[in-house]
Amino acid sequence: MEEAIYFRRGLWLIAIGTIGHLLYSVHLELVGDEAYYWLWSRHLDICYLDKGPMTAWLIWLGTKMFGQTVFGVRFFAVILAGGTGLAILSLGRTLFSSRGGFWAVFLATVVPLFAVGASLMTIDTVYIFFWSWAAVTFWRAKDSSDITFWVLTGVLVGLGLLSKYTAAFEIVSFATFCLIHPPSRLHLRSVTFWSMLATALLFLTPAIVWNVQHHWPTTDWLVQRGSLDRGFSIHIRFPLEFFAGQAGVISPLIFLGLLYVVCRSFLHQGPRGEIAYALCLFLPLFGFYFLLSFHYPGPPNWAAAAYVGGLILLAANWPFVSERGRWLHWFAFAAILLAAVETAILHETRWLHLPSRIDPLDRARGSRSLATSVENWQKKSGAQYIIADNYMTAALLSFYLPGQPETYVPATDRPLNQEELWANYDQKYPHATALVVSKHAGGLTSSFRKSFKHLDKVTSIDLIDRDRRLGKYQLYLGAR
Repeated sequence: MEEAIYFRRGLWLIAIGTIGHLLYSVHLELVGDEAYYWLWSRHLDICYLDKGPMTAWLIWLGTKMFGQTVFGVRFFAVILAGGTGLAILSLGRTLFSSRGGFWAVFLATVVPLFAVGASLMTIDTVYIFFWSWAAVTFWRAKDSSDITFWVLTGVLVGLGLLSKYTAAFEIVSFATFCLIHPPSRLHLRSVTFWSMLATALLFLTPAIVWNVQHHWPTTDWLVQRGSLDRGFSIHIRFPLEFFAGQAGVISPLIFLGLLYVVCRSFLHQGPRGEIAYALCLFLPLFGFYFLLSFHYPGPPNWAAAAYVGGLILLAANWPFVSERGRWLHWFAFAAILLAAVETAILHETRWLHLPSRIDPLDRARGSRSLATSVENWQKKSGAQYIIADNYMTAALLSFYLPGQPETYVPATDRPLNQEELWANYDQKYPHATALVVSKHAGGLTSSFRKSFKHLDKVTSIDLIDRDRRLGKYQLYLGAR
């Protein structure tokens, strides 16, 4: 009876959260990443410079259903986030109990990384959905020599690869589990595991074909993204920044509790394969980015998928940990309360009157205001098209300008964003006048200036959100 009650509570929590996120999704303007992926959806392809096509396909479908709107862009992000909650509830219930599954979903509901991300159409939201369900089907597959669930797991991992290449680490998690779990070790010598791997790798075919057609730009981008093009070096400060970033997006007390449970389970785990499996879902991906952080700390969200296993492990094992002392009950209460307060604040920060450099939600404000100012100056100047010196600025302007026109970025010899690979203004407007929007107060680069015969500053405009000044942009008029 208790199991059924906790399972129903988990379903209600997911349903209410999904409805709430659908309503909240139109509260904020698009952030730069979302606008960038929206641009992808206007240029449908089998692959893009730095990611697979899944996010672009979902945005294309969402905007076909609900128009070229914020809700259309974000609709499937919210739906997939709800689906991730179902996967966490199902996996927690299968590995431990419905109570553990419910509390894992509850934790995912209050930690900032999952709670805020559930309303934004980002790559992580999409690939974590497939990561979570692949984790569910693998647990079913490991007990069978029938390849049906193994192939299904490979399909889900492959769909994750179409979203983000980091999804490949789940194969490492599965292989590690088979290696350390004696009953599952036979799969490493069987067609089952290898059929899963082959199925997953088939989904990399579009990326390979696309890179062959475009002379392998993704390889160079991945090397640059991990800062490996600068040579390998070790910085002791960077791992501290990595842990600080993880504590920030998970919430400090929950993160401490998670690390304690992971270490305790790793050092003192019993024979249960369930604990080993949850650890294998967490440690390989988290451990890789921890090791990488000695060279380059990276954004905190890079290890996001690891917390699917981590939160399930924490929720299922904390009741046993808390038996050591009553103060641990109060620690758990304080951890959840702190995370819930952080998440609530992150959903609306205007009342805090934070400086623009500190307020995290300012990333999702001011773009409509900027587009209005740029439109007015384009009419005054007579410029035929718009260039931005930053690909996210270009994407946001394209979304919020009337008619959603194409905007451009300067081309370089080493493309670092997808917009540089599409038809450039050199080809479409060889003799037209451009309005150039620059986010950098120091002015435009010399290479950019060489693209124009005349490039003169027109004005400076403020980025405004409800009478708050968020930043300043420089406008230039370029004649070719």
